[in-house]
Amino acid sequence: MVKKLKRIYFQKPSDDVSQRMRRIKSSGSSIEKIMARILRARKIKYRTQLNLPGRPDFRLIGKNVLIFCDSSFWHGRRHKEITGKAFSKNKTFWINKLLDNKKRDVRINRKLKKGGWKVLRFWDTDIIKSPNKIIKKLEKCLNEEKIYGN
Repeated sequence: MVKKLKRIYFQKPSDDVSQRMRRIKSSGSSIEKIMARILRARKIKYRTQLNLPGRPDFRLIGKNVLIFCDSSFWHGRRHKEITGKAFSKNKTFWINKLLDNKKRDVRINRKLKKGGWKVLRFWDTDIIKSPNKIIKKLEKCLNEEKIYGN
């Protein structure tokens, strides 16, 4: 595990980087649209952007199942970002930001599970490149729901 670094002065990003960051959506992203297609193809009914902790991307109707579509970057999947090797500027800021995001995800998962929800998190790369993997996990979860009545 990478240790959180002491916070230091933040260097303002270039206008180009700022512009790129402003274009990042919090809802209706391409991975959410692909996930919606996967759910519709399986005839799984859902609601989007619920007012629950962490703002889950999908809630399966009639089930206590929530789905998050996580970006590999923002949710710290790759080691090179968590360790700062991917950054040339503001390394400390980004390491702390991504580690905080990962911790927040764990806290949110715990809170939702205590509230009786089954939480599924899927990486963007899996949603895009391995939809069959997503379908298998969804079907397994839904079968468990039927068996245990959760």
